[in-house]
Amino acid sequence: MDIIFAGSPSSSAEILSTLLDSPFNISLVLTQADKRSSRNKAEEPSEVAKFAESAGLPCLKIDSFCNQTINNIVKYPCDVLVLSSFGKIIPKEVLSHPKITPLNIHFSILPLYRGASPIQSALLNGDIKTGISFMEMVESLDEGPVFDVSEVEICDSDNRTSLEEKLVTTAKSNIVDVIQKISNGLKPIPQSDNNVSYCRKITKEDGRINFEETAKEIFNKYRAFSGWPGTYFQYKDTTIKIHGMYIIKLDNDGTPGSILDVTKDGIYIKVIDSVIVITHLQFPGKKIINSSDIYNSYKDFFV
Repeated sequence: MDIIFAGSPSSSAEILSTLLDSPFNISLVLTQADKRSSRNKAEEPSEVAKFAESAGLPCLKIDSFCNQTINNIVKYPCDVLVLSSFGKIIPKEVLSHPKITPLNIHFSILPLYRGASPIQSALLNGDIKTGISFMEMVESLDEGPVFDVSEVEICDSDNRTSLEEKLVTTAKSNIVDVIQKISNGLKPIPQSDNNVSYCRKITKEDGRINFEETAKEIFNKYRAFSGWPGTYFQYKDTTIKIHGMYIIKLDNDGTPGSILDVTKDGIYIKVIDSVIVITHLQFPGKKIINSSDIYNSYKDFFV
């Protein structure tokens, strides 16, 4: 069976690796064009492009789906097109190319969290479970019928990084079996019209902490944006990144955002319903520091 795989980040590269070790033939890999990871750095290939090169797989780096690009893609044999976090809309000419189906690996239990940030959305909303939906792709955003769903538990200790690892592991454990079932005649089931929700692409601004929110909402934001964009707050015209926090139940009459104390345990900040304690932070251009360093070097700055 011939597979065309489309994906870009490291999570997609892991799934591609699983498919490479399966009985299937990877006829072509599609990924996003090389990008700069930060200012003043040269353009770098995606993690999927790096893996494809190391594995000797033919790879097309897609900037846009022009006619020439589409014509190049459809020259390659394809029974199933497998997509995992590709990052671009697939045109109908490519969706119609596979003989069996175009298959999307979506990181939520559809129809919940259609769109670009399902992992972050599950954490932001304090969900206790999520999952992988193996979905037949259609032109509309994540609206296609679903072949199979694998549920994943969300623990209180999970953040975006750990939950993504769980979901990728689940996808890797099931993708080969799902494709084999599809090739043997498994039919997808249309998504329910109930509980449909959408999630947008995350921006850097989303990581800004609003101390008018509840402690749980703030902590969920910290979990959801672990890695990128991270969470931060403004104090004395300084943007301070948060790298560790926890919640304590403490009633007081302080104004949300006011700093109640700075101890060797961290910075105690009043929020709308309780108190959060920041244990690790980072000033602009500086290294991450822990609560003891905050107390010893920056207590006067905060109080």
